[in-house]
Amino acid sequence: MKNKYFTMEYREEEKTAEIFIFGDITSWPWIKSDVSSYNLAQRIMEIPDDTEITVHINSNGGEVKEGLAIYNVLKNRNVTTVCDGFAASAASVIFCAGARRIMNKASLLFVHQALMITHGNADQLEKDAQDLRTITDSAVAAYKECGVKLSDDEIMELLKNETWISPEAALEYGFATEIADAEENEEVRNDAMESIMAAVLKKESCTGATADQNDLEVKIGARMDEIMAAIRELKATNPTPAPAMVENKGFFGFRRA
Repeated sequence: MKNKYFTMEYREEEKTAEIFIFGDITSWPWIKSDVSSYNLAQRIMEIPDDTEITVHINSNGGEVKEGLAIYNVLKNRNVTTVCDGFAASAASVIFCAGARRIMNKASLLFVHQALMITHGNADQLEKDAQDLRTITDSAVAAYKECGVKLSDDEIMELLKNETWISPEAALEYGFATEIADAEENEEVRNDAMESIMAAVLKKESCTGATADQNDLEVKIGARMDEIMAAIRELKATNPTPAPAMVENKGFFGFRRA
């Protein structure tokens, strides 16, 4: 199912829907890939409430008010957001609408303070500066609402430095809940548990000892959890350096309010 502004695919028999936001976030859609909050909201209303919605994002961002409206529409539904390329500027706010927020390994978030073009006397410029701070605070609120673990000052530092955020950093900071294919780590853990279980059972069998398999599973699972916790603690005490904050130079017109 398609319309002029973005692509949506709804599978009634599977109770799933996919939305592709692969263009600018704007109140005046001119080309097929442009997305407005009004048109997206209209299409969301067509999707039954019991549907699992996956929102794919590859966008340079756009208007703050449109991004905030889309964020609020999506976060009230059963939504997974996926960064398929860039989730930049206002699109980074939309990305935060997902209960699950998945970064692909080759994808990036980009965050910055709100921007506008203005003119006037000193009073007008001072008012515009304060308005921009208030608008930026609304984006910070969305980041924190989704579960970003950073303090207000740390988030503002990212915004002031116009920061590119890697998948690993997005996961660490709390912008993302997972990185695509990271579930392989759980599979490795399960494989390790199965190997240990098989070895223990074999040993018990060879020695003639008896053991309750459920009890063994609990004990081995607890031991594996202890090992994983120790690894996480080691990483926390010896963290990898945070990605360098790279200043945006206006590439792809990100400097839109």
